[in-house]
Amino acid sequence: MKKNIVVYIVLAVLCIVFFVALFERGNSIVNLNPTEKHAQNTSDTISALLFCHASDYFVYHGTPIGFQYDMLKQMAKDLGKKIFITVENDPENVFYTCFLNEYDLVAMDINKNKSFTSYLTYSEPHSFSYPVLISAKKTEISDSAENVIYVSAQFPVDLVLRDVKPNAKWKIVYNEHVTTEDLFEKLNEKEVNFIASDYNLAVTLLPFYPNLQIVGRVGSDFGRTWVLNSYNTSLNDTINQWIKQFTQTPKYKALCRRYLTVNSPIIQNSFGKRGKNRISSYDDIIKRYCKRYDVDWRFVSSIIFQESKFNTEMEGFGGSFGIMQIMPSTAAYYNITPESPVEEQLRAGVRHIASLYNRYKKVVDEDERYYVTAAAYNAGSGHLQDAITLSAKYENDSVYTWHNISKYLALKSHKDYYNDPSVRCGYYPGKHAVAYANAVMDRYHAYKLSKK
Repeated sequence: MKKNIVVYIVLAVLCIVFFVALFERGNSIVNLNPTEKHAQNTSDTISALLFCHASDYFVYHGTPIGFQYDMLKQMAKDLGKKIFITVENDPENVFYTCFLNEYDLVAMDINKNKSFTSYLTYSEPHSFSYPVLISAKKTEISDSAENVIYVSAQFPVDLVLRDVKPNAKWKIVYNEHVTTEDLFEKLNEKEVNFIASDYNLAVTLLPFYPNLQIVGRVGSDFGRTWVLNSYNTSLNDTINQWIKQFTQTPKYKALCRRYLTVNSPIIQNSFGKRGKNRISSYDDIIKRYCKRYDVDWRFVSSIIFQESKFNTEMEGFGGSFGIMQIMPSTAAYYNITPESPVEEQLRAGVRHIASLYNRYKKVVDEDERYYVTAAAYNAGSGHLQDAITLSAKYENDSVYTWHNISKYLALKSHKDYYNDPSVRCGYYPGKHAVAYANAVMDRYHAYKLSKK
């Protein structure tokens, strides 16, 4: 009897520790577009957290794309909703977020065989994969010594090793905060002898590691699903119905061919320069001035790509010019001309971006302030100030958010708002500036994951 009591006490303590860990993890995760906790989402937006899996999300010619990224965008389009996608490359952070119901969906493969994951709400499968064992081509599986396999702690399925080599001894080592991509690097550098990967990721990465190979299959097929917000019963039904229909379409099959086949051209071209940690030939100059003016160089690089794709000879509407497409009035303030050296144009542009960023300190969230800064770079600070004024007036803002500011920036094309007595700069087609800021920030988030 006493032994049973002790067992129950130990189990209770373990449960408490687990849920305390969940709470602490949840508070440490930056959630840019959270849904209301424990409330049904009836809005026209979907918030998604996407784990940065190589075939699911990456930057191609400056544009974020990927299997699940494109699928989420397509779903939002088909459902007539906006989608806000937050990307995270730490598997532990994403895993713990699954239990918090902060997002409408979390796009990460979860091991459903663990007892505590049975409480999660899963979508219909959007695709399928299976686990494979990876090694260097000349690595032998020992019959006598222990063979150690390294696996990401959140690997989505249990390994079945009996068919790889009879009588071999295996030990599985799970690694927190380590992705399967990280393990490919360790395997390539001969720091480990064996790793496990899902097949989709393996066929994406193996072309860039010619010394590595698939040893064999080590488990059953598993459905790749999204973790859904348990409180969004109506939205979840809609998402599941969409998945069932979409996965039968030619568009879905084309998406699979594009990202999940061995010889996918877009994967080959995108990852062909893995390890080269550069965005453009101007990285060093941009970094130097960003350090001087205290602004993230990857954010500035994303704006430059949006403006000119690093074309120094670009000429735009309204007289904007050069690599940063600076308008004549701004250029005059910073004492530059179209004939100024590229470095001087970059210096002026970075200084201008930093001044905009510092102007919007009432937007306390750093990432959201970058959204506002990007919109101001596109629309001008006057129109952004109008949007902030309208947001304060109609939303009674005490803390300014991009959600509200972007709402009223878009509404500046409506007569009731651009004629509002508090508006100083009049009419503006603000939805274009909102789309501009969202595109800049999508790319910036991608650069943050891949560029240091």
